[in-house]
Amino acid sequence: MTRVEHRILRPSEHILDEFPERTDFDVVVIGGGPNGLIAAAYLARSGLRVALVERRQEIGGGLSTEETLFPGYYTNSHAFYHMMTDYLPVLSDFDLRAHGLYFVKPNAQAAAVFSDASSLMLCHQIEDTKDSLAKASPADAAAFGRVMRTWRRIVEDLLAPGTYLPALSPIDMIESLERTEVGGEALRLTEMSPVEIIDETFEDDRVRALMLYVACMWGLDPRESGLGFMVPLMIDRAMNKAQCYGGSHKLAGSLSREIHKAGGVVLDNSEVTRIVVSQGAVTGVECFDGRFLGAKAVLSSLAPPLTFGKLIDRADVPGEMSEAAEHWEWDKWSFCTLALATTTNPRYEVDDPWVNDALMVVLGFDSTDDVLGHYDAVASGDLGDRLGGHATVETRYDLTLTRIAGHHVSFLQIHAPYDIDGGWEARGPGVADELLDLWRRHWPGLDDSGIVRRSLESPVDIETRISSMVRGSIKHGDYNPLQMGAFRPSASCVGGRSPIAGLYLCGSSSYPGGLVIGGPGYIAAGSVVEDMGAERWWQTPPFVRRYQEQYLS
Repeated sequence: MTRVEHRILRPSEHILDEFPERTDFDVVVIGGGPNGLIAAAYLARSGLRVALVERRQEIGGGLSTEETLFPGYYTNSHAFYHMMTDYLPVLSDFDLRAHGLYFVKPNAQAAAVFSDASSLMLCHQIEDTKDSLAKASPADAAAFGRVMRTWRRIVEDLLAPGTYLPALSPIDMIESLERTEVGGEALRLTEMSPVEIIDETFEDDRVRALMLYVACMWGLDPRESGLGFMVPLMIDRAMNKAQCYGGSHKLAGSLSREIHKAGGVVLDNSEVTRIVVSQGAVTGVECFDGRFLGAKAVLSSLAPPLTFGKLIDRADVPGEMSEAAEHWEWDKWSFCTLALATTTNPRYEVDDPWVNDALMVVLGFDSTDDVLGHYDAVASGDLGDRLGGHATVETRYDLTLTRIAGHHVSFLQIHAPYDIDGGWEARGPGVADELLDLWRRHWPGLDDSGIVRRSLESPVDIETRISSMVRGSIKHGDYNPLQMGAFRPSASCVGGRSPIAGLYLCGSSSYPGGLVIGGPGYIAAGSVVEDMGAERWWQTPPFVRRYQEQYLS
């Protein structure tokens, strides 16, 4: 599991002769991940000549559903949980159901299983969540009901609509939020760390442990202040996850077909090696095979160190973007995932059988100290003495992922450092055994005879599979106060526009961030049609209009 260094081999001249050396487009999109696909789909339907260029042989980026781990079995190797399906504009602006796309959102969302076989659950329905929390603490069940009335308002009125509009400056954001009581509460929480918010709200330590884990599992530092407004978002989204039926790649395939239908071009297995800039404006891109794709606008879904540090000649990079590229911080931690194909249906022996219907089950933590110790160990470059993470049976709600009746595909995922002590090549097999032992403590029916195949994917493997996820950074950059909001990736990049004329940023390293929320691609597409005078054929979603009227008018 050492890092693989790739050497690009140029095709022979007779192969190059089959392709035009120059092709002109209105727009070239670099990267076929979710945001690149979203931006290209909107722009192609606006009547622009669009080419999307993807380095890998398969589009989708993190929207990957692959058989490579287990022949005969399919697993969603990156994005499995889809958390914004009730807001994502692309799902209503395009008829993606015509391509067979739909999502499953069970009521049983996230469970925590403890060492004494007790459990807690977060459900889509708040009342069901309260019933579960009441087992541990009636006071916390009541507190959850009270606080979620405000926290869901923060999500519905502020954070969800703000995901699909250009970022405001910090001063403008403060002024807009001060208009309402809900906005004022969001500002108050912002100055707190996740652990402070959880400790202030709940009494029982196991309730706190579950809430802290789901609040921080996607990249929040539990002890860092400045992003506390995201705690309500993450907990609310932990109760609203969906699974893409047929695999997450169905979303990528559906968007690709929309691009083609509108006359766009998707070039896979075609790496961009240079963004060409002349007199302060982009003129197109060069690909590894010698082709030049001319363009009036180029959208990059890559992070600043790749876009400005590698693809653009240094003399053409503005100072502020050179600074952003040089000082960009990748994710504090990545993921290590043990995937299994089994002959049995995973079942946990706990006090509540409903746990076995949950989309996600948290294992290995009995207290907030366990959760904090876990994050401390990962931040220091190891895994600590107590492993814990979250598990999902992928085939529980999607039997298309296996071709063998009665068999199942599951994964257990933990946070992990890229530079683990001792290295992943040496440590990987032992970590896989430890994860299997953790799983067996709660899933007693799991024995060697029932395991058909198993595979471990480390942070190094993530980077090898998808090179834009540098150091296994699934969000293309850390979530910290200096890399969020208007500062993601730089204060000079608003609405996806960059200081270089015609160059736009549309990836997870741009506002509002990653996790297949679709905001960066959607916002950048809006800026491009505005700047190029193309047709903005889509309407602003009603929930965004309400936010504009209340907070921005």
